[in-house]
Amino acid sequence: MIPTPADRLPTRPITSPKGPLMSPLDLELLYNAVSIANMRWAADGRHLFIESNVSGRYNIWRIPARGGWPVRMTISEERTTVWDPSPDGKWLLYSVDEGGNEKPNLFLMPAIGGQAVNLTNTRGVGYRGMQWSKDGRSLCFAGDRETLGSYGAYVMDVEGREIRKVAGNTGGECLIPRWSRDGKHLALTRTIDYLHTGVSVLDIATGDERTLIPIDGETSTFVTGWTRDGARLLITSDRNEVGTTASALLDVGSGAIEWLTLGPWDTFAFDLSPTEDRILYVRNVGGEHTAFLRDLSGAAETQVKLPPGVLYLARFNGSGDAIAMLHSAGAGPTEIWRYDVARGSPHRVTRSLPAGLDPAGFTTPTHVTYSSFDGTRISAWMYMPRNLRRDGSHPAIVYPHGGPTAQHTNRWHADIQHLVSEGFLVIAPDYRGSSGFGRPFREANKHDLGGGDLKDVIAAAEYLKASGYVDPRRVAIMGASYGGYLTLMALTKDPDRWAAGVAVVPFANWFTEYEHEDPFLQAFDRSLMGDPVKNADLWRDRSPIFFVDRIKAPLLLLAGANDIRCPAEETTQIVEALKKRGRPVEAKIYEHEGHGFSRRENLVDSARRTADFLLKNMAATGR
Repeated sequence: MIPTPADRLPTRPITSPKGPLMSPLDLELLYNAVSIANMRWAADGRHLFIESNVSGRYNIWRIPARGGWPVRMTISEERTTVWDPSPDGKWLLYSVDEGGNEKPNLFLMPAIGGQAVNLTNTRGVGYRGMQWSKDGRSLCFAGDRETLGSYGAYVMDVEGREIRKVAGNTGGECLIPRWSRDGKHLALTRTIDYLHTGVSVLDIATGDERTLIPIDGETSTFVTGWTRDGARLLITSDRNEVGTTASALLDVGSGAIEWLTLGPWDTFAFDLSPTEDRILYVRNVGGEHTAFLRDLSGAAETQVKLPPGVLYLARFNGSGDAIAMLHSAGAGPTEIWRYDVARGSPHRVTRSLPAGLDPAGFTTPTHVTYSSFDGTRISAWMYMPRNLRRDGSHPAIVYPHGGPTAQHTNRWHADIQHLVSEGFLVIAPDYRGSSGFGRPFREANKHDLGGGDLKDVIAAAEYLKASGYVDPRRVAIMGASYGGYLTLMALTKDPDRWAAGVAVVPFANWFTEYEHEDPFLQAFDRSLMGDPVKNADLWRDRSPIFFVDRIKAPLLLLAGANDIRCPAEETTQIVEALKKRGRPVEAKIYEHEGHGFSRRENLVDSARRTADFLLKNMAATGR
C-alpha cells in the first residue's frame, strides 16, 4: 500500500443527481465556447494579452483588464503562443510552431500591433522559458539550437538580434532560466530526465555556474523567480521530509531552504509581487485548488475566494495591486478573473460560453475514492448523468489521464461533458504515478508503467460495477497520450472487461516510441522504464503491440500527423495489426496537428467520431 493524502478525502457513494432532463449537447456550440490558454499583463497594467481560439485558431488578442471588446493582434493558421511584453511596453513577444510540432520561432511585434519580426529563423528547434531582462534590452531562453534535444541557456540582445549561448547542458538540460533583477545572473532549473530537477545560479559575465540544489534523481525543484532583494529564489520543490510539493525561499548565498507552504497536500506559487514581499499560491487538494495571498514573512495570509475549480495561471501586474488569473471548473470553461489586492475582491473578466449553450446542461464532477489491488486509496473524479435509475443498465467510461505524471483536476473537459450528456457515466482516476498526491505516490510506478497503474485503472471499472448503476458489459476505456497507452494496455491485458476503447494520440510500442520520439523525451522514458536494452523484457511486456491479438473490443484511434511525443506511426502500427487480424478498428490521423488537437474543426470532428463510435458499439440508451 502506497502512502497518499487521498486517505484524507471523504469517501461517498456514487449517486445520480436529480434535476432537469438531460439531452445531448450540440457539439458545434460546445466547441465554440472560447478557450483561453494563456495570458500576460500589458506594461500599462490596463490591458491583458490573451492566447485564445476565438477565431477557431489560437491567436493573440488584447483585452481591457476589467473586461471589454478584444482586439486581434495576430492572424495565423498556426498555434501562436503569447509570452511577455517588454517592460518598457514597446514590444510583444510570442512564438509560432508549425502544425503542432512544438518547434516554434520567436517573434517580436509592436505592443500596439503591427509588423512582426522573426527573431530566430530556425526549423526543428525547441525554445522554452522565454523572459525579458528588467531593462528590456535582452531576452533569455532555453533552446536546443546546436544539437537536437540538448538544451542550453541563451541570451539575446534584442536591438542587435545577437544570440549568445551562456550555458550548455553539462549539468543537465536547461528547462527554465530566470533573470536576476540586476541582470547579472540567471537562475537555472535543470533536469536529467524531465522528472527530477535541480537549481543553479549562473554569472552571465564570467560563465561561472554554482549549483544550489543538485539533481538527485528523486526530487524536483523549480525556480519561480527572484525576491526583490536579489538574495533569495522563490522555488517549488518536493525536496523535503514530507514528500509533498511546496513553495520555499532558497538563499542564493548559503543554499538554505525556508519552507513557506509545506503541508500534507501539494502547494505551489504562481507569482511574486514586483512591489511587495508577497506571493500567490494554491493548495491542491485532490485536484481542486484553493488560492492564497501570503506575505513572505508569514505574517499575513488571505484566501482568494474563487468558485470551485483550478487555477492554470496567476500573474501580478507591474504595480502589484492586481492579479490576473486563469480559472477553470469542471462545469464551465476557462475564464479570466481579476483580483484587486487592496479590495480583496475577485471579478470575472470574460464570458466564454456562446449564447444558446445553457450551463444547466453541464455536469459538475464529484470526488470519489476507492481501494486498488494493494489497498492503496485512489482518488477519482466522477461525472454522473442526472436522473439515472440504480438498475445496472447504464454505460460507462473509464478515463485515465495522460502524463503519466499528470493529474485529473476539477477543470473543463468538453469531451467528457458531451459524453455525459449522451448518457455515459465517466470516472477519471488518478492512478499511481500521478502528481498531486506526494512524491512517494508519483514515483510508485517507476519501472512499472502499465503495471500497478493499469491495475488502479481496472479497479475504477470494478468501482463502477459495484455502484449499482453500470452494466458491466457496457464499460469502455478512453484516454489520451499516456492515457491512450493505458487504454491499449487495458484492451490487451484485460480484454474481456471492455466493450470498446478510444485511444487518442497514444503509443503502442516502447521500442519504436523511443526510437522516433523527440530526443528530450528519451531521457524521460529511460527514467520511467529503464534502459531499452537492459530492460528489454519489461519494455516488451508493457508494449501493447506485442499482444494485439488479444484485443476483442472495437477500437478507435485518433492521432496528430506532427506529434513529436507519440508519433502517428504508433497509431498506424496498431491499425495495421488489427486489420490484418480482421478486428474492428477505426482511425483518423489529423494533418496540421501534433500531440493533441487545437484546430476547432478537428476538435469537433474528433469528439463526434468518439461519441458516434461509443454509441454504436455500446448501444447507450435511457438517459
